[in-house]
Amino acid sequence: MIENNSQKKGSKAEFRLLIINSSGNSSKTTTGRGLIRQRMQEPSYYKVGYIEKDTRADEIFVTADNLSSVHKVLMTSTSAIVEVEIAAYEQTINKMKEMEGCHEDYDFVLVPTINSSPKLIKDSIRTIEKLIEIGIPSSKIRVLFNKGTHNNDYFEILTNKLDELKVPYDLRAQVKSYDFYEKLDTLDIKYDDVTESKYKKNREQVDLLKNRLSLDIGTHRASQAYFVEVVSVQRSILASRQAHDEVFDMLFSKSA
Repeated sequence: MIENNSQKKGSKAEFRLLIINSSGNSSKTTTGRGLIRQRMQEPSYYKVGYIEKDTRADEIFVTADNLSSVHKVLMTSTSAIVEVEIAAYEQTINKMKEMEGCHEDYDFVLVPTINSSPKLIKDSIRTIEKLIEIGIPSSKIRVLFNKGTHNNDYFEILTNKLDELKVPYDLRAQVKSYDFYEKLDTLDIKYDDVTESKYKKNREQVDLLKNRLSLDIGTHRASQAYFVEVVSVQRSILASRQAHDEVFDMLFSKSA
């Protein structure tokens, strides 16, 4: 399916992606929910490692024991993301071993990592080695090089190993900051609402709301604060959109 990942102008990408890292602070969720999902064509989003009663309107929570049910859906899907929680890492790897050939249900496997500590880099290397060990071709593996808060450059340790394992990578595929994606959830608005002309409609709606509630000072202030937050997030996103689009293309627009 990688061959079908070419995008027509104005369209969004379609592919099936596994996001995994044995480290718990590698930015898997922020990367999946924000950078990647916003640039895909309405992907189903699975989070592996949660109890069955966990719910989220736009995500499907499953336990590692039920990973096979996810793969039944992946076989006929064109756009899907499967993110593995740290607590379910070992169990997920073991389930994938049992389901021989299940890696064929993914077009790409993404290992996000952060340039913050030697341990995180080593965890990322071990994750990639384990993925190859269970049969995932190195050509399917992608690495996102996120920047930490310091300038310690541990990426050379990682890239040396990637060269050895013949895993494709592009060191320019880096994201320094994208906390604003999480703020979209807090504000209950969608990425497209603040990157396209729709945000103007949001502004008009907020102005209308302020006029209607002008006698209620508390609510009036709340609506003003909401509008300020929306515009602030929009400015952050627009400032980073082109760079993030380019990182996305570096990771997924090239055939292996």
